[in-house]
Amino acid sequence: MSMVSKTFELVSYEKNNRIAWLTINNEERMNALSTGVQNGLYYGFEEVINDDDVLVAILTGAGGRAFCAGADLKEMTERDQNIGQGAAQEAQNGMFHVTECKKPIIAAVDGFALAGGMQLSARCDVRIATENSRFGMPEPLRSLTPINLMDTLEMGFVPLGEAMWIILSGAHITAQRAHEIGFVQWLAEDRDAMMAMAEERAETLKLCAPLAVQALKNGVHLNMNPPAPQPEGVSYLDHLRSLNAPLQEKVANSEDRMEGPKAFAEKRAPNWQGR
Repeated sequence: MSMVSKTFELVSYEKNNRIAWLTINNEERMNALSTGVQNGLYYGFEEVINDDDVLVAILTGAGGRAFCAGADLKEMTERDQNIGQGAAQEAQNGMFHVTECKKPIIAAVDGFALAGGMQLSARCDVRIATENSRFGMPEPLRSLTPINLMDTLEMGFVPLGEAMWIILSGAHITAQRAHEIGFVQWLAEDRDAMMAMAEERAETLKLCAPLAVQALKNGVHLNMNPPAPQPEGVSYLDHLRSLNAPLQEKVANSEDRMEGPKAFAEKRAPNWQGR
């Protein structure tokens, strides 16, 4: 299958072998979340969401100095207050599109992932980092709060004490420490090893039925951030089941639902259609 290459402002997009590679290209500002990056993330992940040929996405930053250093403070100071508020909303839209993507996303972190950059990596499903990478939420050191305070909920998979220290202290942590507390799943010696590992993990995810993967991811997200309100007289688990039921039914009624057992019986790899 031929490779597809596109550019969405300051985010490049490549699709090859059903894997989408999205790269933040704002090197001179350490891949900060400028308007161009914010918009690029929005339209790049819109492509991932809407392209049925894409099964997995990998998000990284160009250059090796930073995955993403958070908000573009220089750009923010160059604007008046009203425009700045508009830019913050655009940043939320771009970040939210990452969260809205039901397909698995791998963050490949090389360098600094700070503030909104750490939040961005947290919105991905798994994280690979080079050994020289650093993570942190320095907002309180500048009397700032995260782009969206709800992003702190994205760190629910990290022990509470560890998450609170990162959020409240503004201190950086090493990639090794991020791995120890479960924020990072795998460490890579350098950028080349990281990119190779990201592709290897993406290939592993491609072995699974796409609709099943999407339903499972959706179920986990619902459990971590259940929408309110919960209907009166309905248990928490029943509420979550009802919310995830449409995707579960889609899996149960799909062609792939028959292909899995058939391939197992015939001792061959399944040919997933995603329908």
